[in-house]
Amino acid sequence: MSGEVSEHIVRYGNTEIKYSLTFKNRKKLAIHVQPDLRVVVEAPLGSGIESIRQKVLKRAAWIIKQQRTFERYSYELPPREYVSGETHRYLGRGYRLKIIQVGEAEPEQVRMDRGRLMIYVRDTANLDRKKDLLEGWYRKHAKRVFVERVDYWLPHFQRYGITSPELTIRRMKSRWGSCTPAGKITLNLKLIQAPRYLLDYIIVHELSHLVELNHNEDYYQLLKRIMPDWEKRREKLNRHEF
Repeated sequence: MSGEVSEHIVRYGNTEIKYSLTFKNRKKLAIHVQPDLRVVVEAPLGSGIESIRQKVLKRAAWIIKQQRTFERYSYELPPREYVSGETHRYLGRGYRLKIIQVGEAEPEQVRMDRGRLMIYVRDTANLDRKKDLLEGWYRKHAKRVFVERVDYWLPHFQRYGITSPELTIRRMKSRWGSCTPAGKITLNLKLIQAPRYLLDYIIVHELSHLVELNHNEDYYQLLKRIMPDWEKRREKLNRHEF
């Protein structure tokens, strides 16, 4: 049934590949490897389980290669302490924090000054408050920068009838962005820490989904036509080299 998800396994040599299968109203089978290493298979309605299994097995070498790539590039930053001297990034550049205590009558805020991010806070020991203030600052700038970059790339999609999409920003653990069939684009807040040219890759990636929803051949041809070096940008972004 369309939309229902089932779990399956194929064996490729000594490697076991687990994948989630869902049936959709589509013409071709699609296989996605997520940054968290999950394998998601979308199959046309009416496809046979064994036929799907054989197609997944045929792409097993590619699946394993993608998983190893994500494993190689994935890492987590050490826990943030939000203390003076700690480095945080904005549009690819590192800025050192300076924590400044303010009185009850003064506003708590974040400002950028002379290459530093200044966090003005009443309780300098309150990690959660410092974190919230900085994230609020990131969100404020992300709303402006993300809209600017979407507007920059939209003319490349005018010939396909694409207009300004609904744009939301939120933190996502395993994805840089997403796009719904209704045309809503969501971007990961963390992208405000990346250089503009890597942010641009995700924006073009998601705008291309407004033309071709699935990762099929037409989608990748469109992506390459608009951004010929998209693969290099994707690799750089997945390495978190910013």
